[in-house]
Amino acid sequence: MSNALTARGQLTNFWEGADSIYAARLDAIRRAQRTIRFETYYMTPGRRADEFANALIERRNAGVIVQLLLDDFGTSSLPDEYWSRLKSAGVEVRFFRQFDWRAPLDYNSRTHRKLLLIDSREVLIGGAGVSDEWDGDSAPWLEFEVRYIGEVASILEGNFVQNWAYNDGAVDLKQTISAEEVTQLQAINDATLYVTNDTSKLSESTIRLLFQASFLAARQRIWIGSPYFVPDEATRRSLIQAKQRGVDVKVLTMGENNDKPIVRFASRELYGELLEAGIQICEYRPSMMHAKFALIDDRWVSTGSANFDPRSYHHNDELNISTSNAQLIDSVDRFSTNALANSECLNYQTWRDRPLNEKVMGQIGLIAKPLL
Repeated sequence: MSNALTARGQLTNFWEGADSIYAARLDAIRRAQRTIRFETYYMTPGRRADEFANALIERRNAGVIVQLLLDDFGTSSLPDEYWSRLKSAGVEVRFFRQFDWRAPLDYNSRTHRKLLLIDSREVLIGGAGVSDEWDGDSAPWLEFEVRYIGEVASILEGNFVQNWAYNDGAVDLKQTISAEEVTQLQAINDATLYVTNDTSKLSESTIRLLFQASFLAARQRIWIGSPYFVPDEATRRSLIQAKQRGVDVKVLTMGENNDKPIVRFASRELYGELLEAGIQICEYRPSMMHAKFALIDDRWVSTGSANFDPRSYHHNDELNISTSNAQLIDSVDRFSTNALANSECLNYQTWRDRPLNEKVMGQIGLIAKPLL
């Protein structure tokens, strides 16, 4: 139902927090021997972006092919000088869906993926952009990233190359790895991984079908992580039905420390029927919560870039990997349990008593939710 592509691969790492995530990315870049391909939604000026550029330029000077596919809107705060420096070093840079006055509404559809591919062999995937914002004010943002090796890297490289070609990037189909390496990658079969590659469509959403089918299959628990939690009616109904079946349904989302207050207010407008049904909605307190996941029973987990909101469902290019891999399930379970211990879980009466100005802002937010 989700049009997922099946691949084999091995989960090798699970990193939490900005320092670990950015260190892992820089390490992967510095180990690259042939190709570095990176697709992201968000970058801002600062230390993290400078370290990223320095690492890419060093590898490009060593002869490594470096291709960056960057969302035009999400990376617009970086000055032209930043990109000129990369291009002067030989880094190939393309901007996803630049503004076109002949089709202005197309600019609302973005690439929201965060994908780093190294030598067609390994992939790092998560939710973090390249920005000092993830370091937080008082504590790092709540975030994680995972690394896979194996044939799944070639599937994800195909996703990258599609968007690269759509944005006027030259595609060289010459094989960059040897037949022996291909055989080695195919032999890595620790887990079956399902890649859901959602592309912007108003009429359908493979990401939404992935989540809803998972909810319908749940028997013990549904634990959701989504900073921007603005579920549509069908998603809310499937969660309520699961709760009525006796499933433990918890939602971990952003609290007062957040980067988009209007989204939080819009999200809160939809909590009523969920809280009344007994679903727990918990807001993370120490910093911005930005991790995205769906943990189903003890047998299924989906992680990647997708939120539970109309933008991820219908307007963004997203990328999630789902699996029954026990190692990832255990890691996400531990991550969630620790985060929930540092969260405030709401109740129905607290929700009803929220301030009037918050209710007004929430209604305004819901009107504009496809643009949030």
